Amino acid sequence: MIIEQEKLAEVRRECINKKIVLLKGTFDLLHPGHVNRMRAAKALGDILVVFVKCDEAIKIKGPDRPIEDENQRAAVVDAIRYVDYTIIANGRKDVGIKDVPEHDREQYLRYYKMIADLKPDVLIKPEKELAPVLADLYRKIGTQIHVVEETPGISTTMLINKIRGLQ
Repeated sequence: MIIEQEKLAEVRRECINKKIVLLKGTFDLLHPGHVNRMRAAKALGDILVVFVKCDEAIKIKGPDRPIEDENQRAAVVDAIRYVDYTIIANGRKDVGIKDVPEHDREQYLRYYKMIADLKPDVLIKPEKELAPVLADLYRKIGTQIHVVEETPGISTTMLINKIRGLQ
């Protein structure tokens, strides 16, 4: 079910006795690697919540990204049987934390309130480091952090390059 960010605290209240797993990503040109990650995430809990990054957040990947807009990507993600709730992470909310380093600021503005409202039991972490302000929040909430490895040999960038004949 695609829901608005404002409903995350309600999801937490409704699922108080259930283990909520959070996965966030781009999900541009959905491929088996994405589905494998969702399957692995769902196996770690009862409820899988997926944050789909907004178009603005993806532009960092290049001028031609995203391929599909945030609403299309959210609709496809939401159709996957492992996913219970899908949210387009397009809000920006400053909750007044001081001294957020500039390189963490966008992550903080986009995700902090959403994470604080949802209070996930498990986070599926990408291989890269978490922004320190978010890592601290997960620690305070008591969120377990799991790395689910990417499926070797497949990525959205690889698919794009193949379509363009660059591989």
